[in-house]
Amino acid sequence: MIAVDPVAGGAKVGAQARAVGWPALVDAGALSEEVLDHWWRWALSGAGRLAAARHSVR
Repeated sequence: MIAVDPVAGGAKVGAQARAVGWPALVDAGALSEEVLDHWWRWALSGAGRLAAARHSVR
């Protein structure tokens, strides 16, 4: 998951991502194609998949 907080400066989405230590968090003010590409590649990488497995709810 790539969390995008629609509120510039962070709000609920950002707070939740930070609370669980989720690294793929993008602030609306920093949203760009390059930033999304970076996190997309990370999400599909071994590190991203491992992070997702550690944070999964069962």
